[in-house]
Amino acid sequence: MVFASDDRSHVPSSAVIAQVDLLLRGGAIGLLMLAAVVFARAPASLPSRFGLALTLCTVVGTLAGLPHAPTAIDPLLDLSASAAIPLFWLFARAWFDDAFRPKPVDMALAAAFLGCTLYAGLQGRGLAAPIRGLDIAVYLAGMAFAIHAQWLAWRNRQGDLVEPRRQARTVFVVSVGLIILWLLGSEIVGRATDELALSGMASAAGLFMGAFVITALLFGLRHPEAFPTALPRATGDDTVPEAVASPEPLDATLGQSLARMMTQDRAYRDPELTIGTIAARVETPEYRVRRHINGGLGYRNVSDYLNEHRIAEVRSALADPAQADVPILTIAMDAGFGSLVMFNRVFKERLGETPSAFRRRHLDG
Repeated sequence: MVFASDDRSHVPSSAVIAQVDLLLRGGAIGLLMLAAVVFARAPASLPSRFGLALTLCTVVGTLAGLPHAPTAIDPLLDLSASAAIPLFWLFARAWFDDAFRPKPVDMALAAAFLGCTLYAGLQGRGLAAPIRGLDIAVYLAGMAFAIHAQWLAWRNRQGDLVEPRRQARTVFVVSVGLIILWLLGSEIVGRATDELALSGMASAAGLFMGAFVITALLFGLRHPEAFPTALPRATGDDTVPEAVASPEPLDATLGQSLARMMTQDRAYRDPELTIGTIAARVETPEYRVRRHINGGLGYRNVSDYLNEHRIAEVRSALADPAQADVPILTIAMDAGFGSLVMFNRVFKERLGETPSAFRRRHLDG
């Protein structure tokens, strides 16, 4: 006697792969929607906006990866999925660099990448003239975006004073790196063995892991720490403005040591000054100095803290008639800025005008 259940007990491996792929993509979509809610409810900022766009584009790309009949909007779905790559690049830079503002060259690179991916999609469907090597070029460009974002996140980790975000950098870099290797390996193996279904399932697993990591990081950070508000701007006087209201009590002794180090010793004039050097000079553990400058004074990174003092000195020098003949570059370098480009960007960001316009306005007045 043969039971009907025995006949159904054998499921083809392709069907199992398809079911697992569907479950993984469904789980990734659920996690991405949770991340989208966090981004949508966070204070308006570049990281939250880029993050919301990133999660929504990734959801569209995940849905487009499901088996479906070809439609006329498939190239648009592919384009939306491809947009997640430059959006990830912009999101990571904005999240881990409070001073990041997209430049025209950044948007041009993103637009060029999307244009190439759109053409590659049309080429794959026979709707455009073939360009040899375009698929490989697009693939390498996507890898370059991801690797560059990781490098920037890792490079600035020491200057990050927001402790939960600084710890998240390591998790971010390591996990994203492993996921990239996973996706790359699964695609290479799939093409080499012609097991496209298995390769797709492995890619879905990588997508699920990536969504899980990003969502876990977001829920592990409080919104004010994850998404910075606008950088503080200097006021009309020549004093160093306070960053934000202190969220925790100040250490009076440490505060006096830091103030003496900045105002009397002018340690900020050293362009290579780091948080470790500051802690050593005030003879205080580094974690306490980080906590004081971030939690007590409200600065999110060391460069912002030092640049406030540097800008205050530069403003005083530019408004001084006795230094009217001193080149602006000399004043900026004496104050501790490592380059003229960085100085001009920081100065205009905080005062809303160029150093030369500031000097001219004060000296003419």
